[in-house]
Amino acid sequence: MMQSSSIQKALRVLKAVQRHHEEGMRLTDVCRDQGLEKPTALRLLRELQAQGLLARNARSKKYYLGDYCRQLGESLSVQSSLSVRYGPLLRRISDRTEDASFLVIQQDLDTLCIGREVGSYPIQALAIPVGNRQPIGVGAGGLAMLASFDEDTTEHYLRANRTRFLKYKSLRLDELRMRIARARKRGYAVIGSHAVSQVTGVGLTLMNKEGLVLGGVSVAALDNRMTQKRQDAVAKVIREEMDRFLDK
Repeated sequence: MMQSSSIQKALRVLKAVQRHHEEGMRLTDVCRDQGLEKPTALRLLRELQAQGLLARNARSKKYYLGDYCRQLGESLSVQSSLSVRYGPLLRRISDRTEDASFLVIQQDLDTLCIGREVGSYPIQALAIPVGNRQPIGVGAGGLAMLASFDEDTTEHYLRANRTRFLKYKSLRLDELRMRIARARKRGYAVIGSHAVSQVTGVGLTLMNKEGLVLGGVSVAALDNRMTQKRQDAVAKVIREEMDRFLDK
């Protein structure tokens, strides 16, 4: 039998503390529960604490789940609520366009796909699955979000992801800046063949009634289907359905 890796041991320690989160666990408790020597258990606990996954009470010397675990829980809650709330919006968009629609939200330097609906057109461009992460700006929904930010914020994300963009068919900053400028002028973003070959996406920023950016909604189709005329028509459908949804 292969020995457990440090990552596996750390995850088991984290799960053990989670099971005893209310009362907390001391070093000796972890050693007993996991069958670890004190130096090994202490090293794992300290690393988990350094990453924010665990917190230690200085008085009781007990370990509890850390603040980052709370943030993860809150993030999952937001994703779940948004995907449920805006699922009908994607459904209406896909019904009208007959193509696949997507909902992404921002997470740090990335977008995370939390919703996808399939249309009725015989060939669907299922560009990204739910759970997919990619640098913000690679997809149409993320690009639309970048176009909604102020110049300094947009430039921050572009520069922070500069080397990561190169993995997507050498996507360059000058091209992204050009597409962002065009999106601000048109009111919607278009990008294609970077995340998925021969696929073009049209995206708009999803905002609430107060104007807060919640994410990006996009529709994807094969390049030969997503003509300029169709890009305009798809953007119009997305905008109409968003407005109708917010008026409810």
